[in-house]
Amino acid sequence: MEKKKLTGIVGSSRRLGNAEIVAKAIGEGLGEGWDLSLIRLPHLRIQPCKGCYACLQPGMSCNLQDDMAWLLDRLCEADALVVAVPDYILGPVGMVKMLTDRALQALARGTALWKKRTVVALTLGREEYRGYADTALIAQVAGLGLDVVGTECFYGTHPGEAAIAVDFQEKIDHLAGALLGDERASVEYGNRCPRCLSDLFRTHPQGLECAVCKSLAERKDDGSLHFFFFHPEFSEEGQIEHINWLQMKKAEYPHLKNRLKAVQSSYQGGTWLSPPQAQTG
Repeated sequence: MEKKKLTGIVGSSRRLGNAEIVAKAIGEGLGEGWDLSLIRLPHLRIQPCKGCYACLQPGMSCNLQDDMAWLLDRLCEADALVVAVPDYILGPVGMVKMLTDRALQALARGTALWKKRTVVALTLGREEYRGYADTALIAQVAGLGLDVVGTECFYGTHPGEAAIAVDFQEKIDHLAGALLGDERASVEYGNRCPRCLSDLFRTHPQGLECAVCKSLAERKDDGSLHFFFFHPEFSEEGQIEHINWLQMKKAEYPHLKNRLKAVQSSYQGGTWLSPPQAQTG
């Protein structure tokens, strides 16, 4: 029987660091029917998106020559994914956001990523410095179109320290179960949005609004959240509509080009600072 493919994205340069160990432990938790392949994110060449929208044109591809297309191909080949990333200063490592900024490039692959069950693991030293890191990581991974079904934070400063925490195996089992299960693991989170797993909320006239997907909730007497509205923009139909809107904006540009260039010309010039050029010998 052919084994299923689990792909682990490790966002740390540390060999056998906490992020790598978490990804491998989840792979072990899936059992004998799975093969785990790992990708070390800092070893990839990922350039910043130029915002040119070339990848939205039929038959066109991104003109940046780096490893992004290769990475997207590996994601499409996987049956499930784990993304394990460290939190250094109140947020996940910036390279994850670099990936998400290239999400338009993933549209050329249609909906191949939309049903990929994915879990995300944040590794960090102290709870006090978690900040918005886990919610940002979830949102950035979901921004690639992946179906994030579970999340956990793993605490440990030294390489391997997360694995000696008393709740390590419980968290690993939870994430492995989320990848294997038929239901979204979000039903287990009383303080997170059941659609996007965010735990960040803004005040709203009707209660609380999810800061990521704009779902609405009210706080019940026992302190739990009751969600009663899910914004259609973040449904599957809403995402398809967004893609169509982006393509419409691309087609709109030639009609606005001269007017916009007039605006740009009024802002020409400016003093720019640059570092000195490297010396060549």
